[in-house]
Amino acid sequence: MNELAEVEQQIKALHEQLVAGEIFWDLGKQLAQPSKNLKGHRREKFENHELDPLFMVELQMTANNDLIDHDRPLAKGLVEALPGALQTTKIHIRHQLVGFINWAVEHHRLSNEQLQWLTVNLLQAKYFYNHLTERNSPAVYGRSLGLVYFRYLLYAARKQKKPIKLQVVKRLINRLAVAMLAERDTRGFVEGAGWVQIFAAYAGLCNEICADDRLKRADKLFLMASFLKAYEQLTTPLTMSEPDEGAGFINQTLKTHPLYRRYFINELQEWRKKLDTLNMEKTATWHQVFNHRHLLQTMLMDETLPPEIADAIMNQENNS
Repeated sequence: MNELAEVEQQIKALHEQLVAGEIFWDLGKQLAQPSKNLKGHRREKFENHELDPLFMVELQMTANNDLIDHDRPLAKGLVEALPGALQTTKIHIRHQLVGFINWAVEHHRLSNEQLQWLTVNLLQAKYFYNHLTERNSPAVYGRSLGLVYFRYLLYAARKQKKPIKLQVVKRLINRLAVAMLAERDTRGFVEGAGWVQIFAAYAGLCNEICADDRLKRADKLFLMASFLKAYEQLTTPLTMSEPDEGAGFINQTLKTHPLYRRYFINELQEWRKKLDTLNMEKTATWHQVFNHRHLLQTMLMDETLPPEIADAIMNQENNS
């Protein structure tokens, strides 16, 4: 965890430099440096979180009694148990937890204080970085589910006109950048265990964060740049909707300001140069090539894609 803390400080410094206007074109190259310091680790024993059976009973009873208690926030004990509960690897419980947060947000059962508390607690390193640098650790299910919860929490707080505190969102951006750059797990569906799709979850959360009008363009650019660099560095395939979610996030960002489009076109050219230097006799190279191709082809399917972006992608495809 110490190396992740060091990388987080480096990422935070890059974020601050971008906001201050001290870097721009070389942001991608700068983002690649901290991730080089993160080595993959042998998978360590994962302690599955054992849920109190009473927690699941209370979870179900709370939703079932909505017509009776529809004006009351969720019980304090139930909310405080959620961060630990999200770490479960059991597929049926994960499904219930997703259904529960969807219900709680839809029926306005989380007070703003609870939304703020959950966001801060789920952002703890012990959850956000849990077994992050290990390939295919069971901890990925909790990390992926946590990303889904962040989307709900940010959305719900914004709808209450009391968004998650800005300093917390800034910390979330930095930790999200670290997690994406360090991520080792690109699995989609795991038989008997369910969905991972963590890069789809990363893209979805990036999109939700960028809906916050309090953020500066540099904050949003930092997220897009971090996602692009993390995606570019992957040497294993993304095949189960992750390119779709990634394209959705990038396209949505590109449509909002020319600044993002200028950066993306430059980064696209740098990405192509890097691919051209790779050893084509290695499997990892072909994974990188097809990840790149799938993302760009999916972006082109959007009929509202800015013309200069579509032209840049088409020119690169025609010259590759």
